[in-house]
Amino acid sequence: MSSPEPTAAPVPAVDAANQTVLPPAATVRGQWKVGAGIFVVACAAQSILWSRTWEDPTNFKMSVLFVWPAALFLLLIWWTFFSGWSARVRFGSAGAGIVGVVAFFSIFRLERFDGDMTPTRLSFRWTTSPDQKAQAFLQQVATNKVTIPVIDAPLEATEDDWTGFRGSRRDGVVNDIRLQDDWKKLPPKLIWRHPVGRAWSSFAVIGDYAFTQEQRDTNEAVVAYQLSSGKQLWEHLDAAQFPASDAQGGTGPRATPQFDNGNLFTLGATGILNCLEARSGKVVWTANILNDAGTADKPAPNLGWGMAGSPLIVDQMVIVNPGGTNDNSVVAYDKQTGKKIWGGGKHPATYASPSVATLCGETILLMPVGTGLVAYSLSDGKELWFFPWSNSPQVCGAMPVVVDQNSLLFGIGYGIGTVRLKVSRTDDAWTVTQQWHSNRFRPKFNDFVLYEGHAYGLDDGTLTCLNIDSGKVIWKSGRYGYGQVLLVDTKLLIVSEEGKVFQIPAEPSKPADVDGIPLLGDGITWNQPVLLHGRLLVRNAHEAACFSLE
Repeated sequence: MSSPEPTAAPVPAVDAANQTVLPPAATVRGQWKVGAGIFVVACAAQSILWSRTWEDPTNFKMSVLFVWPAALFLLLIWWTFFSGWSARVRFGSAGAGIVGVVAFFSIFRLERFDGDMTPTRLSFRWTTSPDQKAQAFLQQVATNKVTIPVIDAPLEATEDDWTGFRGSRRDGVVNDIRLQDDWKKLPPKLIWRHPVGRAWSSFAVIGDYAFTQEQRDTNEAVVAYQLSSGKQLWEHLDAAQFPASDAQGGTGPRATPQFDNGNLFTLGATGILNCLEARSGKVVWTANILNDAGTADKPAPNLGWGMAGSPLIVDQMVIVNPGGTNDNSVVAYDKQTGKKIWGGGKHPATYASPSVATLCGETILLMPVGTGLVAYSLSDGKELWFFPWSNSPQVCGAMPVVVDQNSLLFGIGYGIGTVRLKVSRTDDAWTVTQQWHSNRFRPKFNDFVLYEGHAYGLDDGTLTCLNIDSGKVIWKSGRYGYGQVLLVDTKLLIVSEEGKVFQIPAEPSKPADVDGIPLLGDGITWNQPVLLHGRLLVRNAHEAACFSLE
């Protein structure tokens, strides 16, 4: 019996272009298993993250960044060095991909992210950017200054003025104005519009003065505009910039000026607290709340997206939330001198603003913090009670809303939701208990309003009506992004994230879909609107405008 003839070994192929020996086809096909494995593992990891974050639109979308950059990097390494293809194919295709990415970002610039931190706008690099438009406008302002009449008397507010964040009561409720029923026939009429420096600040309006904050080059600016014309009356500059570059949150101040007794109180994103004469912009006093809340050699740490809570004036105090750990979580300054009156708490700061409320017969300070909601005594800053309510990034951007003498609503975003709290008191002992919880009403950084037993606000961008007795969602209708809501008489006035204005009946029956009227065309609109004297004042990071609603 003859022995079998030996099988001839396969002859390796040769790449004629560079005279390199190619691996057998079977070897190349085998190498694909590694690349396919990386892809399958990435898909599985993404599916797991999506299943855990589906109730939180922000983390649902952001989870892509935890998986695919690493997966694509591993695929690039595998393809370039271990895929088994010729050097010409491997390095040529990898180089082409890198050149394509560089070319793309050389042609386009990313200008903005929405409230879910998703990139939403690309533009050609050779077009004029919103920042360049603002710089050109500011140059015109510098060469065409408005002459302000010299008036010795301090500026005074009336009951109809808008003294600070969300109005004089910080509740976003407007009672003395009725909106036109048919905006198709009588739409808001533009009075003025112009660029502004970056900021998420809103306006305080006293008479014909409209105050806001902006980033102007490397300076944080407090600016007074004339409400009737939009012309700049004065500016105050502080050499500060937070941050130098932030693709998601954006640069510039976040808080809204607060007016009181002729003076304007402002807080910059880096912690600079100013008291300015409202009529002239002259400095009365200044402090840095992060420096004051820290130790002798180290300031209190800033928030990841900067100081954002608007200063609160109560009696003789201006109250802020630096978040220091040595009984300086909340600090009260003397509003006339800038000297510290008291500090209290050891809780981390957050982005919501402080407010006052009367609960159980006592007027107290309510302060959202990174880990929940705290109540403080206004007399000495003593902590009265704390309700833990937090999300993974420890971010709260909405204020609590008082329901009655013994209860309030408090909500946060990132998939957590809103609770109704019952507050009781026996002598000096306070008790706070949860009555209900809804994770279908999640005010991320969008304050909500109450009307006739219902809460109305944006649940991760969707307008929602919630019964405040049961916590049951009555309806959801329309996507407005991370815009802002005011209650005007019996209607909701909504300025959407895209800069459109809507009016919706504030009632438990689901509203019909309505078309919005564009107000602002450049940038994301997260800033709170202002409505007074028949005027609607709106702004975003790039422009401001004033409309007549009469």
